[in-house]
Amino acid sequence: MKIYFAHPCFNKEQELFKREFLNKLSKRLAQIMQDGNIVIVDPFLHTPNVEDDIVVKLAMSKTIMHECLRLLEESDVMVALADGNDTGTAFEAGYAHSMNIPVILVSENTCDRVNAMLIGVSDERFDNVLEEKQIEMLAHALERHYALKVGSLSELKANAGAGEGAGICSG
Repeated sequence: MKIYFAHPCFNKEQELFKREFLNKLSKRLAQIMQDGNIVIVDPFLHTPNVEDDIVVKLAMSKTIMHECLRLLEESDVMVALADGNDTGTAFEAGYAHSMNIPVILVSENTCDRVNAMLIGVSDERFDNVLEEKQIEMLAHALERHYALKVGSLSELKANAGAGEGAGICSG
């Protein structure tokens, strides 16, 4: 399962939150996911942080956008951090929604204070996400989304195989 983690990461506080959150989530997912095939995609590991240099930001903006969207398109589900009023996170969440990629909104405090559009594209929301109970609930939600996707793929393959002689196109 590929989980795209959309989030702001432009200061020390955001970096510390990211580390703690991803550490807790990774550990919990490893405990509940049997196949262990879990990848959390952090776009900041694939693109440079150019926010402090306007010349570099303007020169690289299209490249960064295309790389982030490519990573997102390859993902099964998105976890979007609501905190920080980040327009990049909102853009990615809207894009994920348009691509039928489930969006799970999380917050260190509450998701209710973000823009209504961001709430509207989310399939699920988790507040106080650093609390163990919330991490556990988030991990189970991710497991459900993955099971639904795997089940859908298995069903499509079964239907395609069954339909080969009946004139059903499987491509």
